[in-house]
Amino acid sequence: MQSELETALEPLTGRAGGTEFAGRTDRGVHAIGQVVSVSAAPSTLTEARMQRAVNARLPADLSVVGVRRRPVGFHARFDARWREYRFRIWCGTPQPLVSHLVWQRARRLDLPAMDTAATALLGQHDFATFAGGGEGVPWSSRRSSERGTTRTVLTCAVRTVSPWWGVASVGEGIGYELRVAADGFLPRMVRAIVGALVEVGRGARPAGWTNDLLAASDRRLGPPTAPAHGLVLWRVGYDDDEPEPDKIWPAVIGG
Repeated sequence: MQSELETALEPLTGRAGGTEFAGRTDRGVHAIGQVVSVSAAPSTLTEARMQRAVNARLPADLSVVGVRRRPVGFHARFDARWREYRFRIWCGTPQPLVSHLVWQRARRLDLPAMDTAATALLGQHDFATFAGGGEGVPWSSRRSSERGTTRTVLTCAVRTVSPWWGVASVGEGIGYELRVAADGFLPRMVRAIVGALVEVGRGARPAGWTNDLLAASDRRLGPPTAPAHGLVLWRVGYDDDEPEPDKIWPAVIGG
């Protein structure tokens, strides 16, 4: 994605590269709230014209949804206060149209148990057990860095969601969505959280297992990792922005 965006920007900025992303995602992860800072944008273009000019040069699966001028020195990554991810699971009749957007499973999950397990992750904790890429083991160099593997989770909840792709012929099933916002994430941290919650939801582990995982502080004792394609970078917060209250969750249709 970065390569495609920089290729589209080069004729407009007159320079190669120069983009800074708010966060990087694993291959297969989606983003609707990614933020990118670009230096040397031409002052002759309005925000709207800049957006149209970039989109005219991008492939069909990538789009700039908004352009804003910020003060000199703004950095999409280092100025971010928090990031929010969402992960969706569909349990029931297979849905080919969204197979690349949801983790499809056959059996329903225990929602109250999953939400209880998710709530235990709120606040500041050592998330080493949920860190992939070799960063959650005791000998990882990450452990001796300034922040180490400690992060503060601001929102973490699981709710049901409607099959947003339509109600006709969806068959029986139920959708679940994990919403998690934090001041930062470790590699594959959200996918490991989802893996743990699904283990709880299918009855393989008790709801209190997430407390045990936090206490273990060792990825070798951690949960399985959920597939990348169910995950979406949803939003990035700056300045005095706060995660939206968890107040509206669509009712499930079908099943």
